[in-house]
Amino acid sequence: MDDIRWFAPNRFCTLVVPPLRARGLSIALEGDRPARLAIAMDAQVAAAAYSYATRHRSVLIHYVWDLPPWRLGRGRPDWVWHVFGRFVRVPRVGRRYPERPGYYSRLRFVANRAREVWVPSAHTAASVQQRLGVACRRVPFCFDSERFTRAPTIRRRGLLTVSRLTPHKNHAAVIRAAARLEPKTPMRIIGSGPERASLERLAATLGVPCSIESDLTETDMVTAYRTAEVVVCPSTFEGFGLTPIEAIATATPVVASDIPPHREFLGASPHFFTLGDDDGLVAAIGAARAGPPPAPDVLSGVTIDAAAERFSAGLMPYLR
Repeated sequence: MDDIRWFAPNRFCTLVVPPLRARGLSIALEGDRPARLAIAMDAQVAAAAYSYATRHRSVLIHYVWDLPPWRLGRGRPDWVWHVFGRFVRVPRVGRRYPERPGYYSRLRFVANRAREVWVPSAHTAASVQQRLGVACRRVPFCFDSERFTRAPTIRRRGLLTVSRLTPHKNHAAVIRAAARLEPKTPMRIIGSGPERASLERLAATLGVPCSIESDLTETDMVTAYRTAEVVVCPSTFEGFGLTPIEAIATATPVVASDIPPHREFLGASPHFFTLGDDDGLVAAIGAARAGPPPAPDVLSGVTIDAAAERFSAGLMPYLR
């Protein structure tokens, strides 16, 4: 029997597994061998982790990154049961979640039945408590501190944003700001999503040189951060906020929206701007250009080793 069956949708959600194994824990990333504890590291794997935990009578910990408010709206979840290893859902009549109702209804079902729900930030803890009625433990995760590091480099003039091309990531605000800088400043956007065409049109209309890229290698992604003049993180909503953390780790000046997770994890390292304040965003970019690189000390609590220490402390009571 393993100690932990670790359910994760991607490599990022397994960053703490190697140091936990080094502490003597046996952790399986796949398969159906019994384990004393199961952890679902994302909503995408919550249903599979719950079915596994029920089948093997394992303790279940559910990690919830965020609850985007526009996806839940003022709606209520569908009715969900778990019968003979399968989820059965009956759609609610009226006042349903406006987006992905089945997905978030199953997430709520699992969160209410997990032994513990862990979250990365105080902001997510508050939203999970409010929307799902579940008390949470704040257990911040980490960035890839082995990959995103400082190195001598030559920076190129221009702004970089890294995230999905969706409205809440707010890339359009950065394009508008780039158009107001003298001379107009080139932009590089790394990400994919439904807003690509509209962002390209906006950049063309405002005369901003703008490239949009996706599917970069891990090495190319680190190089993109290290060679950027300023990384701008304009998101209106985050559960953790990985992009500014990665930028600070590479000693790149950062401009970030003034939202709770950015304040919680970044301290005074970025130049903050208020959402909806284009003048403030332009001023913050100017200050970032003129100022020194951000101090790395703020990231000491979100390294892989620091997160592994937190996870170990939270998991060990169930493994003794």
